[in-house]
Amino acid sequence: MAEATHAHTHEEKKFTPTSEVKEVGPCKLQLKIEISAARVKEEIDHKYKDLNDSMALPGFRKGHAPRNVLERKFGKALLDDLKFELLSGSFEEVKEEKKLEPVGEPELEPEKIVLEEGKPFVYEMKIEVRPTFEIKNYEGIKVTKPAVTVEEKDIEAVLKGFQESKAELIPAEDNVAREGDQLTADFTLIVDGKPVDTGENNAVFLTPDIQFFGKELPEFYKSILGKKVGDAVENPVQLPDNYVDKAHAGKNAVIQTTIKGVKQKKLPPVDLDFAKKHFDMDTVDELKADIKKRIEREKEAGGRAAMGEKIVEELVKANDFPMPEGLIASGTEEALRRVHLDLAMKGTAEDEIQKVVDKEKTQSRENMSKALKAHFILEHLANKEKIFVTEDQVEERVNTLASQYGKWPHEMKAYLEERGLLSQLRRSMREELVKEYLLSKAVIEEEKK
Repeated sequence: MAEATHAHTHEEKKFTPTSEVKEVGPCKLQLKIEISAARVKEEIDHKYKDLNDSMALPGFRKGHAPRNVLERKFGKALLDDLKFELLSGSFEEVKEEKKLEPVGEPELEPEKIVLEEGKPFVYEMKIEVRPTFEIKNYEGIKVTKPAVTVEEKDIEAVLKGFQESKAELIPAEDNVAREGDQLTADFTLIVDGKPVDTGENNAVFLTPDIQFFGKELPEFYKSILGKKVGDAVENPVQLPDNYVDKAHAGKNAVIQTTIKGVKQKKLPPVDLDFAKKHFDMDTVDELKADIKKRIEREKEAGGRAAMGEKIVEELVKANDFPMPEGLIASGTEEALRRVHLDLAMKGTAEDEIQKVVDKEKTQSRENMSKALKAHFILEHLANKEKIFVTEDQVEERVNTLASQYGKWPHEMKAYLEERGLLSQLRRSMREELVKEYLLSKAVIEEEKK
């Protein structure tokens, strides 16, 4: 009977630690956690028994190696592994017992924590937790509904987009390259005066969106404009630090473009045939009326989203509570890293990047603080008003995303799960529902046209 109880204890992995919790700053707690010497000994004994039962050492039958032999050979690794098990397991138990909700990573120095047989396992850590606050005045907030107007130029812009999507590519009669044309060319990369890579008959559209080696080159297309088939053009480029050939990574290079062909877009006329063939509309006017309705729906949805954001802004301004500083700092660092990466991809010089990053620091911190505060407020209201996202709603959103990106729903779900984005999607959907709730309780005034 005693044996069965012992096995159950290990299966449950309960370390039954004692703990002291002390507030050491805004949203910051210091924890002192202790596992008794007897419980530590039990775990160490169990580990050595498992080790002995699972392997045969030279000169000993499986399960019969003396403990001191195992200690000499495996003692350090075994105690290191067990230390992390004790850290993780005891922290989880304390979190549950004290109902702690940490945000971000704990401040802990595992290398300074020692595990010894015959002694209790004691360690300290600092954690940041969610702020505690109460919001009362979140109903009846005044907000202005933007007026929705659709002008003829809005409709024409959508029609132009439809024409572009249905355009036919035809060879340019004069072989001259113009903005928006499709260029067929051989691209040769020259480093230190020698060609190192060539892509033959590659097609690109002459727009600011051209990229080479993952770097955006928004000015590249301008050097091709006005050039003809047979012409060769050279453009300087700095290769990225992660360039595939490490010998050339980060170097200044040249892209030589030899023009092989130029095709122009032939836009179909917006006539009865266009409306009928592509949109199953009986007249061009019917197509335009349908486009107008679409734009109105989009503007109304955009206006509603803007009203929701405005209410959240008001709540952020009106409610002051301490925020987890470490979370703000790590979020700001991440935002600045993204700025750095975006500029590097565009080929911006390192000293210029540093100037931008330094300038952005204060603004990024303010933005991060506001964004986190908004998140905590929305989460608080979701819990208070019992607002949840159902799995059916998540499935529906995944299906919508799948159709937008041309994937099957199961592919899109797997893609989101692999990248840990499914929980993020649920969170943002829940925040959308809270904003809708706030709008349903708001005093909405119409904007004067």
